[in-house]
Amino acid sequence: MDDLETKLAILIDADNTPYHSIGQILDYSHKFGNTIIKRAYGDWSATALKEWNGILREYAVKPMQQFQYTKGKNSTDTAMVINAMDILHSKYVEVFILVISDSDFTGLAIKIREAGIKVIGIGRKTAPSSFAKGCEEFIFIENLIPQPKGHDRKKLTVESLPNTEISILEGEELFRKAVQNTADENGVVLGSNLGLMLLKLDPSFSPKNFCCKNLSKFIELYPSILNNTKEKSA
Repeated sequence: MDDLETKLAILIDADNTPYHSIGQILDYSHKFGNTIIKRAYGDWSATALKEWNGILREYAVKPMQQFQYTKGKNSTDTAMVINAMDILHSKYVEVFILVISDSDFTGLAIKIREAGIKVIGIGRKTAPSSFAKGCEEFIFIENLIPQPKGHDRKKLTVESLPNTEISILEGEELFRKAVQNTADENGVVLGSNLGLMLLKLDPSFSPKNFCCKNLSKFIELYPSILNNTKEKSA
């Protein structure tokens, strides 16, 4: 199937998604196909969502009103799930993009995938890891927002970012498993296969999570596991 003809449904939890990131989120979604449904869910009478008004018009996102009838209950989550199931049963789309950060929609992601439909997750780093793993691919919103230019970008280094050392240690185990799963009998690993395996093992994987601009730079973090050569990786 031509990716440009693939029909997408983008469902956004406005309560937990930064309104200023919508442009980057929608731009990223283009890689998966043609968006035919764009909906954002929230209580639009709430002051907290007032900044969304211009965004909804600018990007032609349909606001789905959901009043909070009961204090402490997240009616937005319920509305998204019900609406997603309606769309799923219509059999009109081939890919769901769920923009969620602070709620656990793991069950919804699993249900959609069981129906043979692809699920892409987009959310902040606060998103539950179980939801990220329930998607075929998960991207952090922080990685979609452009990095600062000039001298500010120079400060964005492995040494200056918090918890980077821990992240690199976690990445080492993930990378080791990916290499083991993709190496042929001669120990050769193709970069394209390695990238796909990393996503299968962890749908939220991105070289940017480790301050690397691409997969090649990520591989260079672990020379003891795999030498980054033309023969062994792309």
